[in-house]
Amino acid sequence: MLKIFNSVPYLGALIIAVGMVAGFYYLFTDADEMAKYFLAMIPVGFLILFVGVVTNMLRR
Repeated sequence: MLKIFNSVPYLGALIIAVGMVAGFYYLFTDADEMAKYFLAMIPVGFLILFVGVVTNMLRR
């Protein structure tokens, strides 16, 4: 269980990175529907990152 708590912030950072790279790629290639999907992933990634960091800080 502790390994899961340690990996949650990395999962959030990965979601943010994928959302930004793919979102801006699709935005500049005029695939607006796919760009909306990937750019909408960024706030979810921030939420997961924040929850992971706070959980790790409270656990210690």
